Amino acid sequence: MGARKLMATKYPRKAQREIYRSNIKKLQRAGLIGKIDFRKKATPATIRKLEKYRAVMVGKASAVKAQDQKTAARLRKTLGLKGSGKTIIVPREKHERYEFQKSTGEIISTRPGYNKGEKIKKTLSKSFPAQPEAGSNKRLYYTIPARTRGAGRLKRKTFSTFDEMLYYISKYDVSFEDIEDRIEIEEISRGSRTDKTRLKVIHDDRARAAAKLKRRRKRKGPRPAKPKA
Repeated sequence: MGARKLMATKYPRKAQREIYRSNIKKLQRAGLIGKIDFRKKATPATIRKLEKYRAVMVGKASAVKAQDQKTAARLRKTLGLKGSGKTIIVPREKHERYEFQKSTGEIISTRPGYNKGEKIKKTLSKSFPAQPEAGSNKRLYYTIPARTRGAGRLKRKTFSTFDEMLYYISKYDVSFEDIEDRIEIEEISRGSRTDKTRLKVIHDDRARAAAKLKRRRKRKGPRPAKPKA
């Protein structure tokens, strides 16, 4: 079934072989699969690799190479990502490009913004407290990913300030040190379309939380008056 999915039957057999060869070469360039004899039928192990890294082949994920296997394994574990050896598989958005910075041990991504000349920068595993470049018209957004390990049942959530994020995790008795390496940081130009969208989502979340608290207090009734001294 896996092979049939990856080499669609609507293509002639020759085209299927070319698609298979192209997919294998993509994984080889990413360091996710070894040498393959294209004269032979795909082995079950090869098919499993093709299924596992399908997102890389169709452009929905990027393969980022770390400086060594130990660093890659640490990042995969803390960020909840897949990969093999020195390679880390990171989900990507359209036109998003990832790279590994040896000097900081961080994964950096950039993608075009909605305004002309604008670029959106995102950092995985960034040290804190994070600050935008001096003099830049950037705002930082902090996102806790949904697949955080060892940090309770936190859903994916984005914050416009560092303090707001700390307050949120404190309500769940989560230690910041436990999720520090998993936090995503985006640098977005102030006033841009993306910036306005992020702020609207955060504002709506706050409004829902306030309404929920108000309903809860209403059900409990008014608080008893304090006795006079």
